[in-house]
Amino acid sequence: MSQLAINHQWRTVVTAGGPYYFPARFTADFRQTFCRPAVYRWRVMQNEGDTTESIYIGEAEDLVRRIQRVITPPQTAKGGNTNKRLNKIFTDFIRAGRKVVLDVAEIEPFELNGIRFGRDTIGERFKRCALENILLVFAAANPHYKLLNAVLDPPGKSLEVLQALPAYKLRELVQRYKPKSPC
Repeated sequence: MSQLAINHQWRTVVTAGGPYYFPARFTADFRQTFCRPAVYRWRVMQNEGDTTESIYIGEAEDLVRRIQRVITPPQTAKGGNTNKRLNKIFTDFIRAGRKVVLDVAEIEPFELNGIRFGRDTIGERFKRCALENILLVFAAANPHYKLLNAVLDPPGKSLEVLQALPAYKLRELVQRYKPKSPC
């Protein structure tokens, strides 16, 4: 099996001489520098003695606009809205005395089946999403990280939904998706 190494480094976003912490206001320099596509990571600063770090990895066509949506999610947003969910999580961490810092992924250029990936191609949505997912896989494999990214189908949730269905609906689903006999 061949191996693919993707060299990357997380760089803390610096503004006005220090790290950018949620939910700080943007400086003009910050807007000018980060009004661009990016793969980013929110990181909850560890307390002394912590063995894991809570992180959220995402991608954005315009990082400033993406951060602004997390800082000020629409009041009408439903509970499953990522911006509203992250705002609540980060606000709760801040109330508990923690800091939430923003990092940006710096990717060394590489090719995959002749397709170039790197800083100059991060504006291409599918490549940006691919990089986001690769970095999520790396983070999920690291026992020192706790991912704050939502899981669309958490274990047991599908079973919970099925068990809540009325008997006639469950029978309909079983009939519709029952494997056909080969004979």
